[in-house]
Amino acid sequence: MKVNVKLIVRGALYVALFVILSIYGTINLQNLKITVQNFPIYVAAITLGAIPGALVGFTGMFVNQLLTYGFTATTLFWVLPQTILGAVCGYIFEKNLVKINDTQKFFVCILVLQLMVTILNTLIYALDAFIYGYFNYLIIFGPIVIKIMISILTGIVFSILLPIVVKIEKKIH
Repeated sequence: MKVNVKLIVRGALYVALFVILSIYGTINLQNLKITVQNFPIYVAAITLGAIPGALVGFTGMFVNQLLTYGFTATTLFWVLPQTILGAVCGYIFEKNLVKINDTQKFFVCILVLQLMVTILNTLIYALDAFIYGYFNYLIIFGPIVIKIMISILTGIVFSILLPIVVKIEKKIH
């Protein structure tokens, strides 16, 4: 079995960037979270593929969960949205279903992926609340419109920055 050290190092750098952004690139407002932590997952998925993208999402979120909450009964649920994001995004770009220079399709793709992560996170928040006995429908689902608006704004920013970063990343490697 051939080990691609360059791929492993690049993946590890994206995981480290994810963890740093999850700590320093996040604004927590009670049950609302504004974050750019997923940006490295997108870059990894687009440039490295579906499996490395999923591994970056899984490992980054797993480390974030361990640093923030320790290992709990719901830790593996919380890593699912980022893992799925990396896998789906990577698959879309591996199969050339969307190209980074196809501006409209790319924009829609990133927005849909952002909304997917927001919805998954909200559902896992509800599951976590149910398991730990703090479920409150209004607290969990009340701010869904605001969460979706934040997701759309983040998607717009990502749609603008990703082509630039991916182009630079591809030149470097």
